[in-house]
Amino acid sequence: EAVTEQIIGIVEAEVGAEDLSADSTLQSGGLDSLKVVSVIFKIEARYDICLDDEDADDVRTVGDLAAVVVRRIEEQL
Repeated sequence: EAVTEQIIGIVEAEVGAEDLSADSTLQSGGLDSLKVVSVIFKIEARYDICLDDEDADDVRTVGDLAAVVVRRIEEQL
């Protein structure tokens, strides 16, 4: 859950939004393709992970993105 809150914070900071939740879609948060790339870079740097195109296939919401990040972190342990 801490990772989810951090991801929400990263997305909110990128788009200048507030009150996003794990159920918020990335598009409703105001993320266009350029901002998505920026968010991905920030997440990769923060958690020292690498996200690939396959990860994006299952990501529709902020919570989905957080789940992918958690999975990648766990794979590195």
